[in-house]
Amino acid sequence: MLPEATLQTVDLSENDQRRQRLRTQLLAAALPVIDQLVDTLVTAPDRELFRSVEVQARDLGQQLAAAAQQAGLDDRKKGGI
Repeated sequence: MLPEATLQTVDLSENDQRRQRLRTQLLAAALPVIDQLVDTLVTAPDRELFRSVEVQARDLGQQLAAAAQQAGLDDRKKGGI
């Protein structure tokens, strides 16, 4: 029974390491996207907040989602799991 408990501890440690790698990559990808969104919100006239700004915000969110998927795939290819 002891080896199984040790194996679970190792798996959690590996998962924690992978989580931290992915978190670091996603934060690096998210900050420029957030900056773009902030700039758009600050400079957009009120009449555009529910028009072009909404579309731009959705596009930026999709860019971030794509970056997340790519980071996850890249981590697996590098032997993360």
